Amino acid sequence: MKFTFLFPIVVATLFVTSTSFVYAASGDAEWKKVTDAMAAIKEPKEKPKSREEAISALSAGLKDFDAAYAAAMKVSDKNPARWSAAAFNAAIEKARGIVGAPPVNNLTTELETALKADDISSEDKASIEKVLKSLKAMADLKSKPLEMKFTAVDGREVDLAKLRGKVVLIDFWATWCGPCVQELPNVIKAYKELNPKGFEIVGISLDSDKEKLQSFVKENDMAWPQFFDGKGWKNEIATTYEIRSIPAMWLVDQKGMVVDTTARGGLEEKVAKLLKE
Repeated sequence: MKFTFLFPIVVATLFVTSTSFVYAASGDAEWKKVTDAMAAIKEPKEKPKSREEAISALSAGLKDFDAAYAAAMKVSDKNPARWSAAAFNAAIEKARGIVGAPPVNNLTTELETALKADDISSEDKASIEKVLKSLKAMADLKSKPLEMKFTAVDGREVDLAKLRGKVVLIDFWATWCGPCVQELPNVIKAYKELNPKGFEIVGISLDSDKEKLQSFVKENDMAWPQFFDGKGWKNEIATTYEIRSIPAMWLVDQKGMVVDTTARGGLEEKVAKLLKE
């Protein structure tokens, strides 16, 4: 695999970075260090040549950012730049788990405080609102049935609440995704064998070409509904749940709870087991 493909997958797509940089006040050396640390993570001077190097570089970058951020807050915790740093901090939260870095303490509280600030920019506010929405959505997965309602690309109305009593696969995929296409025969086989017993599939397509999606679905006899909004990686449902790589397969049990977010392996056996519960 060429590095030009590997690096964006391993690092760049692990998180959605804030588009704004921290512009420090004149003479504020500590906040300039925060700016530099953020820039180093977004655009490393030396591109890693392997997954291991990418992970190592990201880990080192996070340590530098954390140290600079903490130091700057001690020197000037009222500087408006803190909200840009907070937005960036939130955006890279998922990357911390990838490299084994500790999570940010009280992140939700910090972000909620930022939204109430008078000196926060509209750009940082929008970024933080998006992160908070995702954090809430992910927390809800553990505490209540999954809510999902939309009109499929073929006109069917989909409402997970009406599928209670069935086992449902939520399949985040795209026609341009090689691993997704490779996995498709297993998905189709599971559907054909277990659909009569109460198994359903809901596809979440990260495609941007509607006609290509519809042709692919028809040619491959994919009988289940597909959510499509043409936004690719910015797909509304995918971004809500921080989907950064595909295929991503979730299993929803008969009570509507997400019980597996890594259902790709042994799908048919997992579904069969849930149908017996």
